[in-house]
Amino acid sequence: MEHAPKPRVSVICPTYNRSRAILDTLASVTAQTVTDWEMLVVSDGSTDDTDDWVRRGARTDPRIRLLRTGRHGHPSGPRNIALAEARGEVVAYLDHDDQWRADHLAVVLSLMDRGAELVATGFELRGPEGALRAASQPYEMCWHPEFQVLGVVFEPSRVAHRRGLAQRAGGWRTGAGLEDWDLWLRMTDAGARFTTVADRTTVLLDDSGTRRHRIPARHRLPLAVFDDPRAARSMLELLRSGRDAAAYRTAQLADTDEWLARLVADERFTRPLGWDGDPAAEIASARRAAQELWPDLAVLRWRDRYALAQPLRCSTAEHAERVTSVVRRSQPRLFALLDALTAECAGALAGAGRR
Repeated sequence: MEHAPKPRVSVICPTYNRSRAILDTLASVTAQTVTDWEMLVVSDGSTDDTDDWVRRGARTDPRIRLLRTGRHGHPSGPRNIALAEARGEVVAYLDHDDQWRADHLAVVLSLMDRGAELVATGFELRGPEGALRAASQPYEMCWHPEFQVLGVVFEPSRVAHRRGLAQRAGGWRTGAGLEDWDLWLRMTDAGARFTTVADRTTVLLDDSGTRRHRIPARHRLPLAVFDDPRAARSMLELLRSGRDAAAYRTAQLADTDEWLARLVADERFTRPLGWDGDPAAEIASARRAAQELWPDLAVLRWRDRYALAQPLRCSTAEHAERVTSVVRRSQPRLFALLDALTAECAGALAGAGRR
């Protein structure tokens, strides 16, 4: 009995109640210039007509397969189910509300043919009506393990890897945080390195109704910790007032310049293939243009004390501790000023209590 040849690429697409709109995602795969692929669409217990539309697409193109599962309520379970079914030597992810440019898989395979094991491409961000809202810049495709600790870096629809890499890192996990941030970090910890290109081959949906915008931030990056919440609120008010803002900004930029220079000199630093720009200068310039130094600061209960902290959408407390460690280590001037302000606010409250 002859077996069908294995495809070069397995495309994994978890979906839930996407209905007819799933056809646009399917069409972006069938339009690929690379034809040696299979597409595993995992319906996560859909209750509408999504499965019927996928079956219709599969009748038109038998490379598309529908896998139906009970409701997980999270894309990690469906992705793991598809990984177990995938036959391709390369696994590429596509969320059900994103699309690919026709050469996406060709770009991915060109990187794999150079020896890459984990790759990411650039993106366009478009609203539900199709209007362009943002686009990736080459410096944003730079990568280093410390970047991976600090941020999500690359959405699933932009990423592909060699088969087996995800399973060796423990597979996709559920949880309160961003599951792609969690998996890419575990891959990094296992020794994987991203290879990137600036080509914008992925179109991501920018819609406040998508799941990514609803993921809670259950972990924190504490800037200061107090015994009394009044001291924490006092520090928050001083930071928001703009007092000493210029000093904070100067310290942060000086710290960032030194940190980036160190990372760029590290052999693990990755820049997008074919880009000869100055990554440190480009990233530093983008940081200088940022409007807020402390976005989303809040006073929160911190164990048995109170913290002035920024929310983190990572999956584990251990990851949050790693973020805090890298930020403090990479921003020594800034945290020296913050520590001085922490002492000032705590001292002021203690002084008021003695009067």
